[in-house]
Amino acid sequence: MREPLSPWWNRVEEAAQLLASRLNALVTRAAREGVYSPPPGAPAPRRRRQPASLRHLAEVIRTHRLAPGTSVDKDGVAAVLAGNPQSVADPVLVLAVARAAHLIARVPLERADADRLVVAAAHVSALIDAAREADERAPHLVPVPRRPADDSRAEEPRPTEDSRASEPRPAEPVIIEAYYTTRRPGRRRALIAGILGALVLAGSAAVVGFRDWGAETPPAAVTSPAPAAGGAVTALGHGDAHDDYLNPRPVRDAFDHGFTGLDVDVVVHHGRLLLCHHVDGDVCRDPRDRRIAARPFDATYLRGLQTRVSTYGGRVYPGFQQPVLLFVEITCVTDGAGCRLPADRAAAATDPNNPLVVARTIMDALVPYRGMLFHVDGTARHWGPVQVVVAGDHNDDRFPTGATGDESVRELLARQADTYAFLDGSFAVDRDQYNADLVPVITFPTPATDRSCPAPGGKPIQSRHWDNIVKAQSTGHHVRVWDPRDCPDRSDFWTDALFGGVDYLSTSHLALLGDWLTTNAAGGGGGHCGVPEWIAEQRLVGQYCTLATGDVPVMSRPDQNSAPVGSLAKGGSTWFLGQQPGEAYPYYSLHNFWWAYTRADNGQWGWVSLVHFTDPLPDQSADGLQYGCYDVRPGESDDCHAL
Repeated sequence: MREPLSPWWNRVEEAAQLLASRLNALVTRAAREGVYSPPPGAPAPRRRRQPASLRHLAEVIRTHRLAPGTSVDKDGVAAVLAGNPQSVADPVLVLAVARAAHLIARVPLERADADRLVVAAAHVSALIDAAREADERAPHLVPVPRRPADDSRAEEPRPTEDSRASEPRPAEPVIIEAYYTTRRPGRRRALIAGILGALVLAGSAAVVGFRDWGAETPPAAVTSPAPAAGGAVTALGHGDAHDDYLNPRPVRDAFDHGFTGLDVDVVVHHGRLLLCHHVDGDVCRDPRDRRIAARPFDATYLRGLQTRVSTYGGRVYPGFQQPVLLFVEITCVTDGAGCRLPADRAAAATDPNNPLVVARTIMDALVPYRGMLFHVDGTARHWGPVQVVVAGDHNDDRFPTGATGDESVRELLARQADTYAFLDGSFAVDRDQYNADLVPVITFPTPATDRSCPAPGGKPIQSRHWDNIVKAQSTGHHVRVWDPRDCPDRSDFWTDALFGGVDYLSTSHLALLGDWLTTNAAGGGGGHCGVPEWIAEQRLVGQYCTLATGDVPVMSRPDQNSAPVGSLAKGGSTWFLGQQPGEAYPYYSLHNFWWAYTRADNGQWGWVSLVHFTDPLPDQSADGLQYGCYDVRPGESDDCHAL
């Protein structure tokens, strides 16, 4: 006899069975309308086989690679159709069974229907997480397993109603019922089918609290989990910790959630770099003008990162081949004319409120840590696990350098003999410039918001910045957007940003975005690309990435409708010069508009779609492969072109 379930596990069971019933309806239709055909290369069966059987569904999933990276057999299919909660909580497996049924029935699976199935699977996963937490919080409400009849152990006294009344009653887990429909841009871009909205449900059920913005200072003592071992955390290529210095444990909190970007504010006070938004006399204040404890920038971040890199063998995360970005934002006290400076030009040139003074101090602070920093010299890029990017609203404004001269932060950084401090750019100046050796990232604020939150149903990033983002990435820049402030529900914003192609989502809510990205956008476009290296036999600097198969077509342009120029006969490790967005390439169940540049076996140069890389996610760039084709040989231009 089945044991009774707690209310929260009943919800899990109901949601799982509801999803399974949808899939069984698809399979029933496939069995009625489809026909059995053996896998390619397999002999015809000696007796007639039933279409859409468990074996047939598993064969179709494997043949068409509907569940890349997952081994699926008939038992796995059976578990999904039986409504096993753990199985139907896997969106890849659910979607694979649905696609297989549609292929057998020879009926296309509409994108909206696929999105609904994926969201339903994510909802089951959220319910499971909430139920597990409820079990931990309410152990006496979980049904006690029945003892066998011959168990002679004395039965423990059961709690009475009076004794239970004296105990604090645990709260029932918060389960949010929701229906989510993705909204896509005008051009065809399939990211990770709309799971994004359901992720916020998972975050809510996990009882994750926002930082208390009403307090005057960040909490001094916060109960935080022990720092996770670097090897146990998945690096999240989209995660950027906004105002990380305001977290209880700067650096550590962000890395415990897998973030690959850190954002801090700095000021110069008495000749030192402090982590403050601005200083009022000798008082350090945050962006909301609350008093906070002043921390030194170099000891907190540069020394902290160096310790982390030394601990994990030259990486911030073991095996992570991209530099982690440290955004150092220069803020200043402003008036109607911009940064408030003395009227005397000579005094203004040395005033700590002058962004040039802050930028020079940042550059000086980097000198002892150059061994870990990504940098560019006169000949090429040199990989490092950390890249420092100077940000700020006034980096293109000109400030006094003395009694007569003026200069901007951009011009100051451009004059470095070897570039260790890079610049955060803007669409207006940088989007179509091949200058990513100085401007690796372009940041823009959240557009078209209503009271700091995206308007319901709006797609401001896709509608306003699609062309900006594609052009910026094609010329080598990554793109970052700030989270809307004081917005209780970020699902619309995050969906819009990722569908719009944004590389970094900058948020102060680490747990919510970390869980969300872990479930839906971890791993990027695959390929497991290595760091740039000199390839002697080719006489160029390239990066080795991994192809899933051989016989990969190489196209003349990043477009499946362009002329093929050759192919790559072998799969596995293959070198590429860089990547950029192009036209969408659908390939079986995969879809990607990113392309990588290389040379075909016949010596012709061209483009390979990322759908052929190992472990790809839809419409994501390859792990670690540079944008554009920078510094592949001395003297070559930075666009991707035949050498």
